[in-house]
Amino acid sequence: MRKISKALKISIIGLLSVIIIGSFAIYAFVIKRPTAIPEIVDTKPYEWNRVELGEKVQSSNGSGYHLLTKKGENRNWIIFFSGGGVSWDQNSAAHPIKLKNLLSGKDSGNYFPNIPFYLLSLLGGMFDNKNPNNPFREWNIVYIPYSTGDFHVGKHDAEYKKDDGSSFTMHYNGQNNVQSSLEWIYANVDKPEKLLIAGESAGGFGSAFWAGEISNHYKESEIYQYSDSSFLKSDKWPEVVDKEWHADFEKTFGFAAESDLIGSAFKGNRRLLPANIVLLQSYSLYDEILIHFQNKINDYTGPLDEKNISDWSRQMRQSVKELASTLPNYYYYLTDYDRNNKGTTSHTFSSQKTFYKAEQDGVKLLTWLDDIINNQNNYSVGSKFLEELDQ
Repeated sequence: MRKISKALKISIIGLLSVIIIGSFAIYAFVIKRPTAIPEIVDTKPYEWNRVELGEKVQSSNGSGYHLLTKKGENRNWIIFFSGGGVSWDQNSAAHPIKLKNLLSGKDSGNYFPNIPFYLLSLLGGMFDNKNPNNPFREWNIVYIPYSTGDFHVGKHDAEYKKDDGSSFTMHYNGQNNVQSSLEWIYANVDKPEKLLIAGESAGGFGSAFWAGEISNHYKESEIYQYSDSSFLKSDKWPEVVDKEWHADFEKTFGFAAESDLIGSAFKGNRRLLPANIVLLQSYSLYDEILIHFQNKINDYTGPLDEKNISDWSRQMRQSVKELASTLPNYYYYLTDYDRNNKGTTSHTFSSQKTFYKAEQDGVKLLTWLDDIINNQNNYSVGSKFLEELDQ
């Protein structure tokens, strides 16, 4: 879902300019590249490493797929599911995210069809071990990239047609990619002291879906599941996950998909996960990217106006309120931080500069996460936004 922001567009254009100029030395410096390694023991602390996973993995366009890891200096681990858009039918699949669309000012597209070559250059926030304010700077990280448009759950090669009538195959291969990633993780990550199963945007769905499988393997760990900016409501979801993505969803994950897809995952997980697991969500109150995608999925072609923005925000807050009233060990962070003149707010915190800047009612997002995960001080932030629903 992560529609490319203005800042990201500028950075990508800058990188492309370097390529056009042909300055290979500068290009190699700007674009961070992971080192290929077979096992975590072969890695140096705080360096990104690339893990090849075998024959079952691939991106939606048939290109390669790999896992990313970064060794820390304690026994705590983050398993992070990347975001990057969604494909829900033939038309959406026919319009992947393309750099040339960014350069021409067109809609950037719906999903990443492969792992972007500039991915590591985008991973700040909780992945920045050089920032002394990062409460996770010493943690180990496994990063599961996302390039299949299926919230990490698809298992189907769909035959589609482009706008010009030509055919293409959409590889909804998220399920195989995650399962292959988990095989490597289980073989290399032994009994984390603390385990944070997290994801942002599309990856927030993925982290919630796969939390049951992962927590079942690491029963002795202190586990937290965190979905950052992952709310898209549509009556289409039950059909999309099984008829488009062929996820065999209820059998695979233990609960049925509902129109509030992330809500159904959190409610289902409360029955399936260990009783002591802590469930976390964070939302920007008027998330422009999530509103954009919910409009597209639900075939809304009207303007992005105050009513459209408020409708999405109210639906999201209703979902959070229901979860907060029914689930033990569930905590949320809601903020209208940095609302712009369009009346919208930015998308995701985990990998962004807003991870350090976002603040609500005197509490920064990173302080909230630090308090809960590192200091066992559990609380929610932004309750006034739920109280407004009753006014």
